[in-house]
Amino acid sequence: MLRRFRSPYFIHGLIGFCLCMMMSVGAQAAPPVQSVKWRDMEAWLVSDNSLPLITMKMAWRGGTASDPSDKSGLTMLMSRLMNEGAGDLPSRAFQQAMADNAISLSFSASRDEMTGTLRCLSRYRAMCFKLLRLAVTAPRFDAEAVTRMKREQATAILRSQQNPRSIANQELMRLAFGTHAYGRIGNGTQDSLAALETSDIRAHYQAMLARDNLHLAVVGDIGRAELRRVMRDVFAPLPAHHNMPQIPAIEVQQGPQTRHIERAGPQTSIVFAQAGLGHHHPMFFADFVMNSILGGSGFSSRLTAQVREARGLAYGVYSGTSNFQKAAMWNGSVASDNATAQEAVNVIRAEMRRIAQEPVSAERLAAAKTYLTGNYALRFDSGAKIAGQLLGVQLNGWPISYFKTRNDKINAVSQADVQRAAKLLTPDRLLLVSVGGTAITLD
Repeated sequence: MLRRFRSPYFIHGLIGFCLCMMMSVGAQAAPPVQSVKWRDMEAWLVSDNSLPLITMKMAWRGGTASDPSDKSGLTMLMSRLMNEGAGDLPSRAFQQAMADNAISLSFSASRDEMTGTLRCLSRYRAMCFKLLRLAVTAPRFDAEAVTRMKREQATAILRSQQNPRSIANQELMRLAFGTHAYGRIGNGTQDSLAALETSDIRAHYQAMLARDNLHLAVVGDIGRAELRRVMRDVFAPLPAHHNMPQIPAIEVQQGPQTRHIERAGPQTSIVFAQAGLGHHHPMFFADFVMNSILGGSGFSSRLTAQVREARGLAYGVYSGTSNFQKAAMWNGSVASDNATAQEAVNVIRAEMRRIAQEPVSAERLAAAKTYLTGNYALRFDSGAKIAGQLLGVQLNGWPISYFKTRNDKINAVSQADVQRAAKLLTPDRLLLVSVGGTAITLD
């Protein structure tokens, strides 16, 4: 008798094939999104039975910024352990059950939330949702898994300490937020990680995972009625209310402030930032379009044109926004040879001034709008991307109608709006961190 071939490589390849096939489903821009409610919970659903695949993304408010000041790295460690055994299944048995049933379940943490991603073939939906229920309601946090995940996280800390961009970004967050929770390192330090106990992880889990801080996004071969049953069976056992500390709102510190970290090598990595506009600011979309023209649209941006193409000072340069739940930050980065690093920053600052002083042309604005609205469809070319968009819009606090109104808001931005947004840039009052052989000044 033939045995079924259930190699993890085959399973992951099959899921990848299904995701690629879904490109034809999502490529027509934002799909129809439904709100599905069950008692005190809500999920956003894109139902499509053209492929036998279900993708779910979930998030609980309370990310690495919720770590106690003396326990940094706690949320990240907890997220690594959420699929390392649950219920009566220790880690190896849990992982084998996922492999045998073509299930992918992973968790990660950012500053404001812990996020989970579930993918499975719909023929294995019963086992898929059973394992998910065990993972979110009965994680084991076994000593062996805790020790192993601590080693993995300690390795990640060491890698970040060897990467110039990571070093610069960590120092920039400290410069921007000081002793606020956003200024801490998500993975923690070697000392803080080593001090974490299983009791800390379990207490943090019990405080965080609840129904009132849960966000859900589901895409694929599942309908409204079945999704309600999943919400009931998987998530209803969680406590109604979380017990996480409130993170206070904070403004990005005002510059000019610079930090330099000397590091041997031919290049200097540079990151810079200032206060940004939150998702609900009336000028948010004007700022979004302005930044696309300045440094957010890749090779078509002004920064790339001036820093890379015209002068050859860097391979890449970027600007964008990093909006957190309690703070908004505009930031950018560039890496250049030590001999040209200061010139690269000078050009960036000059372009910041120019876009504020000289209105962009109607043609350039139209091109930016075409890029931003046309590129939007690429965010919906797979089930995982669609679910990510649904979850992201929820976490940003935007309504479900956002998918229909987003491009209209971009198209409504005028030349005057772009210039008003550009005038908020502060090239002489930036926060800036350089790592390498050249200390950058803002003179």
